[in-house]
Amino acid sequence: MKNCILRGKILKLLSEVYPNGLERINLISIYYQTDKVDDIEKSLEYLCDKKYILKKELPHPLKENEKIVSYKILPLGIDLIEGTIEKDSGVVIPLEA
Repeated sequence: MKNCILRGKILKLLSEVYPNGLERINLISIYYQTDKVDDIEKSLEYLCDKKYILKKELPHPLKENEKIVSYKILPLGIDLIEGTIEKDSGVVIPLEA
């Protein structure tokens, strides 16, 4: 259940910065105090596999053989957040404050 909540938080955060995305390192830095890095990475991959977010890998401008990884919410992810598609039991969307 904890990973379902983490997935929802990540999706909600990405929807708030849409149409921009966030770099992997920034996402990890936001959640690493409450969640394991492995859980964060698995949640990101799950959301990619479900086509809720897009993973982009670009060559690092200064470091050879390294990539900058970023994530952006896709329309299906926005629809899930907005409740215009059927709920996904694998993603728990946080309630608005």
